[in-house]
Amino acid sequence: MTKKTKAVSGQIDLFGAVIGKPTEALTVSAFLDHINELVGVQPAVVQGEVTGWRPHPSGVYFSLKDREDGAMLDCYLNPYLFRGLGVMVEDGMEVRVTGTPSIYKPKGRFSFRVEKLELAGEGSLKKAYELLKKQLEVEGLFARKRPLLEFIGSVGIVTSRTGAVIDDFRKNIAKLGLKLYLKDVRVEGAQAVGQILAAIQLFNDPKSPEIDVLVVMRGGGSLEDLQPFNNELVARALFSCRMPTIVAIGHDRDVPIAQMVADVAPSTPTAAAVAINNTWLRLTQELPSYIQQMIHMFQRGLDQYRTVANLDSLVPLFQNSLAMYSQKISGYESYLSAVSPERNLKLGYSIATDEKGKVIKSASQVTVGQHINVRLNQGKVGTRVESRE
Repeated sequence: MTKKTKAVSGQIDLFGAVIGKPTEALTVSAFLDHINELVGVQPAVVQGEVTGWRPHPSGVYFSLKDREDGAMLDCYLNPYLFRGLGVMVEDGMEVRVTGTPSIYKPKGRFSFRVEKLELAGEGSLKKAYELLKKQLEVEGLFARKRPLLEFIGSVGIVTSRTGAVIDDFRKNIAKLGLKLYLKDVRVEGAQAVGQILAAIQLFNDPKSPEIDVLVVMRGGGSLEDLQPFNNELVARALFSCRMPTIVAIGHDRDVPIAQMVADVAPSTPTAAAVAINNTWLRLTQELPSYIQQMIHMFQRGLDQYRTVANLDSLVPLFQNSLAMYSQKISGYESYLSAVSPERNLKLGYSIATDEKGKVIKSASQVTVGQHINVRLNQGKVGTRVESRE
């Protein structure tokens, strides 16, 4: 038994029920139906090189070529599965297909109905990666980079719920009271793409809890391990997110397509957590200053209150002092009024002064013929001394 036949030996007895010793002849149609029933019982996995890749509205037609001896297998991929591939395929790529063989009755042609197609081999994966990268870059999916919201409060997370990735993220996310919503998904293998797409769609659903950022994470791996994150459908789903996205995928060489589409693309879950923490940086850095300002303002207000309180206690003292000084001033006014020269003038007295304005109090201060002034209650007169006694 050769290496190529060993994989299917013992699985299907193709002709035992038909050839044996038939009791009657079968029509061609009945025979082909019977063959299709037999060969379609169990799916098979076949790997080969793609040739004659021909997309058509009714599906994709191509052949798989065995690189060792040139054997050919015609294949058919229905249009629905083709649209869900998320990878770019062209001639020369190595692929692994899962499906069932059948004979197309109208033509009697043997073919393989593909139910799942995966790229195989580093060369094919690299080529598909470059093709998709070029296409999405031309479309502008890598150019848009939305800033993260300030003070992120809720985070949607798409990753496996077990393993170092989610543990590292949780350990490094700051204790800021954030709401974390985790959707557990496979991050590699055949089911990964479908689960990742469903998770992204869930967080984008308006009926789901609103989140400020979507974080998609996984650890590093080979190009084959990272296939779900080099998938066109995943890339377009991330680009269509209504909220900013962070994609953290460990990588050694080629940056995964999903990270190129993301708004923020750290390579580790720790860095993803730090990016979220940094949205609070303005507050955490300026908070001490705000606290000092609040303390200063409170102290100033307290001092003002104390000043007002002191003034309130000083008012009665000031009022008493004012009353006392007012009384003294009134006494001084009474005294000055009593001794005022104007008062004596009003009583009929007069005041005589010499030429220099000096008050004359004695006759000895003047001489006969001297000019003097006399001030009366109303006005003054000038006179000359005729005599003195």
